[in-house]
Amino acid sequence: MKFRYRNAFSLLEILIALGLFAVVISALLTLFPIALRTEKSSGDETMATLIASGMMESLPSSEGLGSLNVATRMSNDTPVWEVIPSDGATNIPVAYNASCEPVRRLTAKEAEAPLTDPAIAIVATLSLTKASVPGLLTAEVAVASPASAPAANRTVQKFTRLIQSPSR
Repeated sequence: MKFRYRNAFSLLEILIALGLFAVVISALLTLFPIALRTEKSSGDETMATLIASGMMESLPSSEGLGSLNVATRMSNDTPVWEVIPSDGATNIPVAYNASCEPVRRLTAKEAEAPLTDPAIAIVATLSLTKASVPGLLTAEVAVASPASAPAANRTVQKFTRLIQSPSR
């Protein structure tokens, strides 16, 4: 009896193809955690930028010269402004939610401790100091997240801007 040769894959060829497929799939699966970390850090960076720019842009009072303002909470979807002194060093920690809206002003002790309120996602601290140039203030916003972590374990992003000192 004569055997005919068929055009088919051998068992060895199939095993090699499956091995290569497994290596490629496992290499692709290792990229998912990296992509998730990158996406989270990008979102955190975007939120920090929005909060810092909002705080710095709202510093000069819209009611005229002579005071600086910072939004410390929301009431009926409207920011509640607090007038802050500009005559010396000032640190104002404010809690923000995940929508980049101020929740409430924090004490220095609260800002350092882990916050258990689930509505608070970020702690932003506005620091005002006199600049070396007369008539200017250095405004620094340090945005720290997550708020549920102790201050030493938070990721902090700092933003700095020179602003004109309000005339009194």
